[in-house]
Amino acid sequence: MVALWSRLYLMIWLAFAQFLLVLSPLKIVELHAVIGGIILVLAHYNNRQLKTTATPSRIKRIVKSTAMLATVQPILGILLFLNLWSIVALLFSEFISLAHLTTALAIMAQSASTATAFDMWEEKEFVVSPA
Repeated sequence: MVALWSRLYLMIWLAFAQFLLVLSPLKIVELHAVIGGIILVLAHYNNRQLKTTATPSRIKRIVKSTAMLATVQPILGILLFLNLWSIVALLFSEFISLAHLTTALAIMAQSASTATAFDMWEEKEFVVSPA
């Protein structure tokens, strides 16, 4: 089984790959959707696995909010896809696109934060001081 720390770092690279894919001239929507689905599943799996550890609560809250953001992404993505193919006419498609992009950036940032903090906690690189 793949270690939790490596799955946490994998989230960062998958989110980064999404940005590269969107910026590429290919615009492969299907691949974007598949990678997004992997991120969604991984975010929830990481959240569930991290809950079972003695990790500090802050790290658990960050990974939980990342999973929540990952749940919103497919909804925004589907709306954009339907708008792209003129199946649904969105009044505020630019706003939805911006929300999709901003949420993706938040997922990448929070994934980096979680992976680094968990790695440091696991390696005992920081100690939680008594309040």
